[in-house]
Amino acid sequence: MPFGQITPLDSLHARLRSAFEAGLRRPEEWTDDSANSRMAADVKARHDAPGRPPNPATVLAAVSYFRTTGEPDGWRGLKRVCFGAGMLDNRGWSLLADDRLRSKLLDLAQNQAEARKRVRCFQFLLSSYWAFPLQAADEKTKAGWVALREWLHKRLRPISTDLTRMPAWFQTLVKHHNLLRDDPCGRYGPDLLSGNGAQFQTVLTQLGIPSDSWVPEEAIVAQIRAACDLQHEGFRAALPDLLKVVTGQAGLAPAKALQIRCIAMLVVRYAKIPGAPEHPLLRDAAVNVIGNPWLHRASWDANVLDGLGKPDHGAREMVFGWLKRRLIKDFFELLSADGAGDSRRLNYWLRFEPFVDDMWFALGANARQRRGETFEDFRARAKGRLLNLEKTTADNNAFVMRIGHHLAMECGENGNALYLYRWDELPPAVSHTLLSGKDKVDVTIHQLKNSEHIATEKPLRHVDSPKALESWEQKFDAAVCPILGCKPETRPAYVAVLETLLQKYRISAEDKRPQGGAFWVYTNNASSGFNAQIQALGFQYRAPQGWFKES
Repeated sequence: MPFGQITPLDSLHARLRSAFEAGLRRPEEWTDDSANSRMAADVKARHDAPGRPPNPATVLAAVSYFRTTGEPDGWRGLKRVCFGAGMLDNRGWSLLADDRLRSKLLDLAQNQAEARKRVRCFQFLLSSYWAFPLQAADEKTKAGWVALREWLHKRLRPISTDLTRMPAWFQTLVKHHNLLRDDPCGRYGPDLLSGNGAQFQTVLTQLGIPSDSWVPEEAIVAQIRAACDLQHEGFRAALPDLLKVVTGQAGLAPAKALQIRCIAMLVVRYAKIPGAPEHPLLRDAAVNVIGNPWLHRASWDANVLDGLGKPDHGAREMVFGWLKRRLIKDFFELLSADGAGDSRRLNYWLRFEPFVDDMWFALGANARQRRGETFEDFRARAKGRLLNLEKTTADNNAFVMRIGHHLAMECGENGNALYLYRWDELPPAVSHTLLSGKDKVDVTIHQLKNSEHIATEKPLRHVDSPKALESWEQKFDAAVCPILGCKPETRPAYVAVLETLLQKYRISAEDKRPQGGAFWVYTNNASSGFNAQIQALGFQYRAPQGWFKES
């Protein structure tokens, strides 16, 4: 055969090689790692995990059949009933709440003739335990869930003898049998608080606990309990991060019932700190989650409880006081014409905060239209106590306080006076508006400024008497305190006048009297005008520090 001539056999060989060469690989290349991994994971899920959930529709049908007949629909039906034991139907009913059906189900599960079936029933009941809607269930259903928990714990040893091999999920459950006892997650609280969540995450994964289970939520509670056991400074240091977790800023979004429970724990613990300095993040979280302490007292008394399970009035009053002080500051810093410079009126009314029973904010057209985070935060805090102020200039606002049997009204515009009324002498239209509980009800400036019904001789104006060295604060106290029947903590008479001088001359000062020192004004004696005024207030000059007064 001539060189280069292709025989029919050569042609067939070439075509076969061309057809298969691209599709076949060498034996050492036959392994598909990804496929093997998927197969291994599937096998593990089926045989080395606590159970794969069946279809919810078939589960509900099986539970309904069991409820109607008192018997499961065969072996497959029993497995489904075990898995659905803790499910709530559209009326809130659960098999766990029925003592007779629950007992029968548990008896069937542990008395199966085959060990394999006893293990599968245990797995599905365990899955039902993890998936139980703890926050949504009523007390009777929760009691049934506790009974299931006790049964699962008692069955650990018998199930261990039923297993031909010890799967990873069961080993984990035995090591963490605390999950089947009271305070199931308390063990993990300190680690989670310190930022070490590795052990807890491993438990969730190996036991197949779903992300929406009550277990991660109880871990949050355990973390908060661990923080509450710390000393005051340690607790305060942990508080900001805990608030992020509870309010859903750290990944998990807790249910509203859990948020209330956790915020209540934090508020009660914080109230034990001596002096309990205002904590803005805790204040806003408490108001947003539990409610305004004076508008939602029932919610506070039902959820914020002391160690004896009774309403913690001290914790509620603490947050109420913070909220009142914040709203008073909001008015004089955001809504008064003087803005941040109106510190004297702000400081004056902050002294009365413990005596303020209620407050309202009547907003003019400009304030109602203002946007931005600061104003939105104010409106959120004042929700339920906002009114529309009409028949006045667009930039005017009014601050109304109920103090005992009286009502005090301050306006935001410059030059306005304080009006003080007896509550029982208010015009019916005004008292009805204030007590309506509705937001953004109209009230006119003339209704709030009615000279015929004031409790003082005349409206009180914010004007000092320089010659008599008498501040308007002193005059207000002399007129208002006897009427109100309360005497807030007084400040030295010279302080209010001094504040005006410091603002006028832009001079800094520091009050060291609480530490046993003096009130220092840091400036030299170069200004004769300032020198004369500060000497009249009883200050002495000491070079090079400045002016001081020891009482």
